[in-house]
Amino acid sequence: MHFLSMNDSIIRYQYNPMLTDTVGFFDYCIPLTNESKLPKADSLQKYYDYSIYNFITPLPPSKQFLKTTSVFRPHNLVPKHPGPLAIDHQPTNWITIVFLACLFIFAWIQTSYSKRLSQIFSAVAQPHHVNQLERDGNIFKERIGLGLGLNYYLVTSIFIFQLVSEFGFIPTGFSNLALTTIIFAGLFSFQILKSIAIYSLGIIFKTGDSARQYQLIILIFNYIIGIVLLPVVVIAFYWNSAAFLIAGLVIISLLVLYRIIRGFLTGQDNKNYNLFYLFLYLCTLEILPLLLIYKVISKI
Repeated sequence: MHFLSMNDSIIRYQYNPMLTDTVGFFDYCIPLTNESKLPKADSLQKYYDYSIYNFITPLPPSKQFLKTTSVFRPHNLVPKHPGPLAIDHQPTNWITIVFLACLFIFAWIQTSYSKRLSQIFSAVAQPHHVNQLERDGNIFKERIGLGLGLNYYLVTSIFIFQLVSEFGFIPTGFSNLALTTIIFAGLFSFQILKSIAIYSLGIIFKTGDSARQYQLIILIFNYIIGIVLLPVVVIAFYWNSAAFLIAGLVIISLLVLYRIIRGFLTGQDNKNYNLFYLFLYLCTLEILPLLLIYKVISKI
């Protein structure tokens, strides 16, 4: 009887997908195990008993293909821009420095003038607290006014810059810092011209007290806008999220609308004011600048 040995020239193989041949020597086959198909010209086929190898490599099931979800499946994403965009290598460290300066200003005010800051919030929320704010000091000349005013101009300038960058484009030839500086100067100049116009109208219509009170309302609302926008611009900058910019725009719109209503009520309380001139004044100094800003931004 002939027995199969390792020295025989014929070595039988069986495909077993459960075993892995990482070297590839046997080409995914394992020698000396059971096989499903024996050689046709083998006279000793009836004497072979490979059951002794079953405990080593049992007969595998038929070859199966598992269906899985491919990571390369198609998607419905639409490109936002028609072509490649240039990488903006402009440094943004200056924005972080501005944020730190604003946080330092707010911490200084909260530490030294916390009571006065509470009065400003109360005057914005309830009109009758404005008189108390005036009785306790001249907010136009106090140090807290300098800090809150600087915070308002810095934060609002960065917020406008973020809006222009997100929904428009930065004009060529201007760096981010230069454009923000221009916005800061324009915002500051606008507020100065607006204050001069209010003061002049107060002299013309002989309503100096109402004009001063309205200037005070504008001032404290600007302070609150700067405080409210500070976390908005910080989160929008580091998260690069347009949703926070839209939320900040909604907050500013509501505060400005409430300020216009407060200004209308302030002028209505003064009997020397004609309602037509009051409406014309509010449209000229409040509504018209907003429409012009929207027109400029929409054309960018």
